[in-house]
Amino acid sequence: MNMKRLVLLAGMLSLAAMAPAGAETVSRIAAVVNGDIITTYELDQALNAHLAKTEKKPSPAQIGALRKELLSRLIEEELVQQRIRALKLQVGDEEVETAILDVQKQNQLTREQLEQAVQSQGQTFAAYRENLRKQILRYKLVGQEVRSRVDVPEREVRDYYRAHLDEYRLAPSVTLSAITFPVPEKAGAAEREAIRTTARDALGRLRKGESLDLVAGSYRDTFGATGGPLGTFAEGELIPEFAKAIAGIEKGGLGSLAETDKAIILLKVDDRSAGGLRQFEAVRPEITQILTDQKTDGRIKEWTQGLKQKAFIDIRL
Repeated sequence: MNMKRLVLLAGMLSLAAMAPAGAETVSRIAAVVNGDIITTYELDQALNAHLAKTEKKPSPAQIGALRKELLSRLIEEELVQQRIRALKLQVGDEEVETAILDVQKQNQLTREQLEQAVQSQGQTFAAYRENLRKQILRYKLVGQEVRSRVDVPEREVRDYYRAHLDEYRLAPSVTLSAITFPVPEKAGAAEREAIRTTARDALGRLRKGESLDLVAGSYRDTFGATGGPLGTFAEGELIPEFAKAIAGIEKGGLGSLAETDKAIILLKVDDRSAGGLRQFEAVRPEITQILTDQKTDGRIKEWTQGLKQKAFIDIRL
């Protein structure tokens, strides 16, 4: 489930988050939509929610225009809900849970942290789950009513690729492993030199063919050394000490000692990539998704207007 996309579509389609679910107070009818009513209470709730987020107080004329706009959105929301019911779309608990896990993953949050974030916004987690369920329903509806009818020809995908080549260029990168000898915070010159000498000995052993893990392990107890992969870094991401230590070192080679205030590090170049351009076939699905999203966004308004044209709508304000 693409939650970023899901939330984006939900925001375009509804005011569900602005009017609290279960509001029963009815002052009078603001609009009738195919037999269902929207009350002035619901409209006032949506207006108050909007004004609460606005720093500058609008004029009476601006408030009148805003009420008209919000009523239009509430009508669209009602039409969306009616369409969901007509198509008998449903969302199971497992789908909601998958969406929540996706939100946690994207934001690197535990369930407890997510619950705390939701509560800090003045919402219960149960209400948050219900809002997610509604968003997924709308996502399904848009997928069935709009997205499924969007066509992205091969020509458009290739044209987009050619027009955005700079976005698909890969910077040169290097993949590193390392043995790190920590330097105590209060280490004097003599202690640092002893660690440096040991690091040189370790470098010599590596150059003779001993494995990085074996060499690192032999200094773990005496010097607190650690060893293993560091990862892949694009050009410009390395700290100056690392960049200097591996300058000109090819794949499989060992760099010179890299020193920082906190450590002396031996670096091994596990791989190098010259960068270049990502091939069209590799990025075709990504571009197709971008263009599909763009076309879907453009057609949602047309779709909602179509719902309005086919509906019986009686505005009573």
